[in-house]
Amino acid sequence: MTQKIIFLLVLCSLTLSLYSQTEGCNCSDNVVFLDQKVRKTPAYKLHKKAYQQTYDEISEQAKSVENLYDCHVLLNSLLLPINDNHSRVYSTDVGLTKDIKNDPEKFADFKNSKLYTSYRQPKMDLDSLTKALQSSPKEAITGLYSIKEYLTIGVYKHLDENNYKAIVLESEVEHWERGELLSTLIPLRKNTFLSIGGSLSSKRLIAYTEKIEAGFFHYVGFKKDVEQQLFALETLSDKTYDRLELSDDITYLKIGSFSSWYPALGEAEDFYKTLEGTLSKPNLIIDLRNNGGGGERNSDLLLKQIKRYAKSNKIYVIINHRTLSNAERFALQLGRLDNTLLFGSSTNGTLAYEIKDSTYNLTCGDFVAVLTSKKDSKYLDYESLGVEPDQELSMQSDWVEQIQEYISKP
Repeated sequence: MTQKIIFLLVLCSLTLSLYSQTEGCNCSDNVVFLDQKVRKTPAYKLHKKAYQQTYDEISEQAKSVENLYDCHVLLNSLLLPINDNHSRVYSTDVGLTKDIKNDPEKFADFKNSKLYTSYRQPKMDLDSLTKALQSSPKEAITGLYSIKEYLTIGVYKHLDENNYKAIVLESEVEHWERGELLSTLIPLRKNTFLSIGGSLSSKRLIAYTEKIEAGFFHYVGFKKDVEQQLFALETLSDKTYDRLELSDDITYLKIGSFSSWYPALGEAEDFYKTLEGTLSKPNLIIDLRNNGGGGERNSDLLLKQIKRYAKSNKIYVIINHRTLSNAERFALQLGRLDNTLLFGSSTNGTLAYEIKDSTYNLTCGDFVAVLTSKKDSKYLDYESLGVEPDQELSMQSDWVEQIQEYISKP
């Protein structure tokens, strides 16, 4: 699932567009082409009426849009009513690469590119905005957020468009400038948004589901208090797969990916073999935080072992907003076993659809659409909402320690 998205995006970045940039090609042409492809997806068939209404609105707005960033927002907004979190639109220009970053001449060319110059700068007094946002309470969506030694952004409500904007207020990196619009945040549900804008590292136009609460961005890591620890994201190990013996009666497993491609799958297979016949302690913590998914070819290998273990032992599964796709399905499967509980926060909500050979370069050559072509109906109720934990964990202290305290209670 998710690993296929990554592969398809890389593939698209290495090939020429199927459609050449033609004179007069505009955002409306991209909307029309995307619409034709969307109507063939399984998600569209479930939401025809809502989609048609949105299409009518977007197609009208697209007539007056010339900026690449603004067109990108419209294209991803068109996908919202089909409620399919795997389907997204990205720029074909992958933005800042290591090669460009290390070559002054290429970097200068990059700063003059259509992608770079599309990050428009709203006409406003940034000093006044900064002062106004400083008084935003911690729980408010609006406010000042930072990634230490990288960027400080201001998030403000755009009343006319019923969304939020994130604008760069301070930058310690060369490819982001003060005043640039970093992203548009469209509300999906409480504290959850579709973030449409630039990749922090490359400036590629991307879109993803972001959760903002308790003063931080759960997905990309912006914080109102830069010294605040992100316990929702911090696992006990930096390795993709790891095992730690926390005490005489608790084993901890870090499962960071379910990629079904080699060599990643080979690493998983080797790790799972080390678990065979050795999980003997009565309590097992399985950490699925930040697991971007993959495929059952990987996860089923682990599930088979865990099912045997669960018959006579207790399992505690940790999930968060960055638990995606097949990792969400895996968490659901574990949650249905005897003696198993889910802890943490709700998952991303990207689990009902799959991508099967359905990536398209849009008409004008500036965008690539990644659409799904297969659905699994038993997960539809979780799409966009995510899998909820049996018990939420506090953002104020280490999540593994909270579970250890839970286990120790009589």
